[in-house]
Amino acid sequence: MKNSNIKNQRAGIHRGFTLTELLVVILIIAILATLAFMGTNRVREMANKTTSIRNLAQLQIANVTYATDHNGKCVAIRANDENGNPTRWFQDVKYLANLTGKSTEELEKSNATAIPLDMLDPEVVRARKPLYDRVYTSYGMNDTGLQLGGEPDLNSCHNLNQVADPNRTMAFATATDFRITYSSRYKWNFENPNDSKTANGEIAYRHGDKVLAVYFDGHVGEMSKADFEKIDKSGGKNNAFWKAKP
Repeated sequence: MKNSNIKNQRAGIHRGFTLTELLVVILIIAILATLAFMGTNRVREMANKTTSIRNLAQLQIANVTYATDHNGKCVAIRANDENGNPTRWFQDVKYLANLTGKSTEELEKSNATAIPLDMLDPEVVRARKPLYDRVYTSYGMNDTGLQLGGEPDLNSCHNLNQVADPNRTMAFATATDFRITYSSRYKWNFENPNDSKTANGEIAYRHGDKVLAVYFDGHVGEMSKADFEKIDKSGGKNNAFWKAKP
């Protein structure tokens, strides 16, 4: 009897897993892998959002510094250079100097004509889509209701001193164009959060289905589609969020 028990124990030791046991193990591994993947994505999304918030704050700091050096005039959304070529706000060498901490001479020598890669929206940089203009599709400047002092549309330099509600008026935000317009506030394609440049003034809800925006006073906030609908009901295009001088 004793020998029989020993043989049975040894046989039990060498017995393989049953199909049910293997399925349970595979299921547990799959669940753990899914949780790990979700956790990694969540951490990455939070890191990208934090970086984008920092970048937007820097854009406005550079804008205020630029205005200090130009009699209160912020960088122009679009203007013509000395050769008559159109330039965007992110191509203004003097603005880039304030943004990067480099001199205009350094920037011109290195042919720097846009915001550095490490100051763009990480969600855009990571997308790596074909024909994807990462500068255009990172951040846009608000050009709705900001043509102050009767200056020409798009070629204006906003006067910082004329912004009536700097803590309520948007300066820059996540976008798919170098400028942001009121009429394009809902054109973002929610089903394709990595939407490429459309050049129609789109504002982009790419961080948790929300827009990240920096205000003229320098603080950064986030806006959902529902938040924009509330703005529509309280003045719309004439709301302080869009219009610097109600």
